[in-house]
Amino acid sequence: MRIAIVASDYLPTIGGVQTAVRNIARNLTRQGHSVVILSSLPLGNVPPREQVDGVWVNRFPWGRRPLWSLPLRAAWTLVGMARALRAFQPDLVYVHFLSINALYVLLLHYVLRFRLVVSARGNDIQGIPQRSRLQRWMLTRLFARADAALFCSLYVQRDAARFLKHVSPRAFVGVVGDGFDPDEFRDPRSYRHSAPYILAMGRLVHKKGFDLLIRAFAQIAVEFPQIHLLIVGDGEERAALERLIDELNLRGRVVLLGWADHATSIALFWGCEFFVLSSRLEPFGIVVAEAMAAHKAVLATKSGGVIDLVQPGVNGLLVDIDVNALACGLREMLAHPDATRALGERAHQTIQAHTWAAVTEQFVQVFRQVLASSRVSD
Repeated sequence: MRIAIVASDYLPTIGGVQTAVRNIARNLTRQGHSVVILSSLPLGNVPPREQVDGVWVNRFPWGRRPLWSLPLRAAWTLVGMARALRAFQPDLVYVHFLSINALYVLLLHYVLRFRLVVSARGNDIQGIPQRSRLQRWMLTRLFARADAALFCSLYVQRDAARFLKHVSPRAFVGVVGDGFDPDEFRDPRSYRHSAPYILAMGRLVHKKGFDLLIRAFAQIAVEFPQIHLLIVGDGEERAALERLIDELNLRGRVVLLGWADHATSIALFWGCEFFVLSSRLEPFGIVVAEAMAAHKAVLATKSGGVIDLVQPGVNGLLVDIDVNALACGLREMLAHPDATRALGERAHQTIQAHTWAAVTEQFVQVFRQVLASSRVSD
């Protein structure tokens, strides 16, 4: 197959979308498929076209800012994307994360009429539409024209129901989640810290619920005086979380480590007692999959797609999005370390269905179904 992937963002910027698209593209090319990536052109000395991992990446200035140049950049982007697609002649176009990249694909689809698979990954359904009328308009029409509509979890698919009212009865609608790279977890090198620690990781924003976790840890800190809480990540809530740590007299017990590179993050997974996801909203939770890959049990809030990964009593615990519930979960897992380690071993076993190779194969099956149904229709 010849597959054009239109990603909202890509390397050299770093994030969940970039990680997912890079791994999907790698595994598609390993299977012998031809891939080209169309993505945004970030600021800085980044070439508009280059090869990354043997895959051609075409970048376009489709960002909304600055507004004064948007009309010119939009026209340039539409023409450039059309030329790239015509030159590549894809069997289908796959759109990963549905933001402004998907708007350009939608406009091009009225003219070029390519086979179209779209994939919503969380904030494009649960966040952006709440503040953007254009996003709501785009999603409804995009799903109506798509040959397949995919979601990273059943939770996100459920929230997208209002945009799926006009989806074609011939279109495939279903879930293909995110994954992890097992090769990154071959070498169990643990992060060195002065005390045993519980680990949490993510952007320091309200929806990640780190304030809930810190308050929960305060409830059990006296019972487990040797345990620390390490939180990895950075973001707009950092100053508020630092103040909360001081108010609860947890300085030295709760450590905000800031941003960590991927190798350090993996070492942190290996070294922790268990992993905690305290999110108020979580579309999937790649960090949960990575913690499980490092043989760690997971304590998670019932915050969305994570319930597809965590099986209570098998590979972790699920609790309500509540300080007291989180505190009870922390207490349960710390008070029974042998049982917690056993959960971690089973976590490693259960997460193997979510390697990037396995996830890519799920995408391939959807792509083949779309092409097969298209041939029958033709």
